[in-house]
Amino acid sequence: MVKVLPFILFAATVAVSLVGAVPVVAPTADDSSVAIPSSPANETAPVGLIGNVEEDPLVTLNSNDPFSTSITHRGKATWFTDSYGACNRKWNGYKEPIVALNSHQMGIQSWGNPVCDRRVRIVNADHPERSVVARVVDKCPGDQCVWGSLDLSPYAFKKLDHLVIGILNITWNYI
Repeated sequence: MVKVLPFILFAATVAVSLVGAVPVVAPTADDSSVAIPSSPANETAPVGLIGNVEEDPLVTLNSNDPFSTSITHRGKATWFTDSYGACNRKWNGYKEPIVALNSHQMGIQSWGNPVCDRRVRIVNADHPERSVVARVVDKCPGDQCVWGSLDLSPYAFKKLDHLVIGILNITWNYI
């Protein structure tokens, strides 16, 4: 069964009209599917139409696999200090590089979500020489994290910049 949510259909329609992309079907966490925008290899297509349109990140789509290492996501990084989250994992954010994935890309499923424990390489977009590999252990609420954004542990954030900065422009990939 294919679920086509109105905002996803809208995003796919906009992507088709803006870059000539075609919608593809991708699995969601609950084993159903939704239509998402896709573009030819190595082209950039807008996808963050769920969040603030003026701050929509871009994602380079090279694959139909949402966990592909060749997909480069762009967004904002913030930091948080919890020690337990959506993936049913405990952690120490001052000693471990962990991350909360935005709810738009993680989906509604928490425990048992296929993204839990996946590793991501995060790069400070303004200082590309600064990067960190972190483990996905939580979900950042949709009203706080737009598509492409991540919430990092203090340990991970400090690898990219000082905590007082608060918000960073980032790119990231699954590894």
